[in-house]
Amino acid sequence: MGAMFFAVLAVAGQIERNCIREKTLEGQVIAASKGNHGGRPKVIDDDMLTFAVALKDEGVPVPDIAKKLTIKVGKNAGKSPSVASLYRALAEAGAAAVDDGLPLRPKPTRIRQPEDPLAAEEVELRERLQAQPHPNAETRS
Repeated sequence: MGAMFFAVLAVAGQIERNCIREKTLEGQVIAASKGNHGGRPKVIDDDMLTFAVALKDEGVPVPDIAKKLTIKVGKNAGKSPSVASLYRALAEAGAAAVDDGLPLRPKPTRIRQPEDPLAAEEVELRERLQAQPHPNAETRS
């Protein structure tokens, strides 16, 4: 009797989770239609990164480069980025340059409307993601 009651509660919890997820995605679509895509603004934008890479290639130490840069947006606008942020951005730029020759950072994308058709790469990505196990799924023995 207790196991059946636990199973019913588990199903009710999963239904509630799915409902919350659907409402969250709907809210993101509505926010995206208004131009709000969420997330923190980038501390080091592409122009700053290009400038930092050029200075680093000239042999300027990273702490000195960080002092020459100025954050343009966010609560720290007008200040210099931290040395750790600059090291991280330079490492990402180096990895991106070595990998595929793609841009240093991906371009932001808009949230797709449900009625929009999927592109071929989106279909392939969706199939790959659906084939993977859910990261929060627990297996019990």
